[in-house]
Amino acid sequence: MKTLIIQALAAGLAVLVGTKLMPGVRIRRTGTTLVVAAVFTLLNLLLGWLVKFLVAVALLPAAVVTLGLAYLFFGLLVNSVLLWATDKLIDDFEIRGFGSLFGTAALISFAGWLLPRIL
Repeated sequence: MKTLIIQALAAGLAVLVGTKLMPGVRIRRTGTTLVVAAVFTLLNLLLGWLVKFLVAVALLPAAVVTLGLAYLFFGLLVNSVLLWATDKLIDDFEIRGFGSLFGTAALISFAGWLLPRIL
């Protein structure tokens, strides 16, 4: 439960920072940040295992060629897919372009790594 709360907090903070740093990330209302964090965390909880499996299988050929280095981007790709799904589910949240999507997913990955170490 503690990990779930930290993950939701990390997602919310990262999306809020993403709206300030990334030109293609928009939230119409400030309260939507909490909804985005909750939906992202719920998607990760319910569908994260499936997305992780599919990304791992898709990365397998690249991992063989790069001797496993392709899996360094595993978390970023999973967060990108889940963030894209969150964008499609919430009308007040919009991400335009792959750069903004990957940038915000990178912020979520970094915040998800950093917050447990701080707290």
